[in-house]
Order: sequence, then structure tokens, then C-alpha cells
Amino acid sequence: VEKQFTEQWRHPTPVPTVIKIWRIYGERSVLDRFFLERRTGTSGANTRRRFHGTIRKCRLGDTSTDGVLCKLSDCNMCSIIRSSFQLAHVGERTNFGRFGAGIYTSATSSKANDYYGGSASSNRAMLLNDVVMGEGVKLTTTDESLTKPPAGYDSVIGEPGGDLNYDESIGAYRLNDAIRASFLIVYK
Repeated sequence: VEKQFTEQWRHPTPVPTVIKIWRIYGERSVLDRFFLERRTGTSGANTRRRFHGTIRKCRLGDTSTDGVLCKLSDCNMCSIIRSSFQLAHVGERTNFGRFGAGIYTSATSSKANDYYGGSASSNRAMLLNDVVMGEGVKLTTTDESLTKPPAGYDSVIGEPGGDLNYDESIGAYRLNDAIRASFLIVYK
């Protein structure tokens, strides 16, 4: 996990130091739905590990004693870990979806870092997720009008070039179950 984080830091800024990596086991019901989606939902069940940056309002993961999820309603990090990603909350923070409304992830850790939001800590954190991508269509230009992948595809993969500097992907347009948080990475 640390190797993937450091090797996929593509921005020109220095690669941060990883402080701690936490394995996320998740609720049994969330895992069951994810594994069912991976087995039966999309063609090919192509699953990839992708990074996701979000708001962390607490100190979750900073030290070995900070492993308890907070109850703050605006701490997206703890909400995602507690009950998985929720399509109902898409766009609440950014009001921009390069490829329409969906749950965005990236193979580039520094891209996910761009979406990290404030904390009670000097450390930052992001999630490394398992995402059921299925058959992905590769695009290099923005298309905000998308509400789902084009016919014959299960996900959208934004490739650098055109108007994208770094990759991003949406594997979950219609289902919360196509993604699950697997690791919490705390870094500085």
C-alpha cells in the first residue's frame, strides 16, 4: 500500500511521508454487497485499487490510539468507513463532476490529495479503495453531461491528455456497492 501511494504520487510536489496505514475491514453487510457486485454486477468483474480524498474532521488514524470513528456529521472520512460510499452525497462538496455525477477515484495518490479537506490534525489522510470497474471507456476530455457510462461500458476512466492532467475514474454511477474502502493512509 505504501509503495503504491509513493509510486503513484505524480504531482511535482515532494512525496509525503506515510505515518500509518490502517486496514479497513468494514461492516459485513457492506462487504457482502461489494463481493456480490464484483461477482455478478459488471462485465468482467475488473476490480482496481484507487485512491479517494475527502474531508476528515477528526484525528482518525493519526496514532495507534486514534482508531475509533468519530460521530461528526461533516466528517466524510468516518462516514465512508462506517457505512461505505453513498451516491446520494455526490457533488455536495465540489459542484463539479468532470464525467457527471458519480464516486470519483484515481490511480494517482496526489490527485486524491487534491480533494483532502480540513482536519483537527496536521496530518492528512486518504482512502485506498477496491473499485469494481468492469469494462471501462477511456476519455481525455470533460463530459459533465454523463449520467452513466456509454452503452457497453461499466465505468469511465479519465486519462491524462485533452483537458486532464491526471487520471480519474468513476466505477460507481448507479451503485454504492461497486466501491469499498480498504485502507486508510495517514501521511504528512
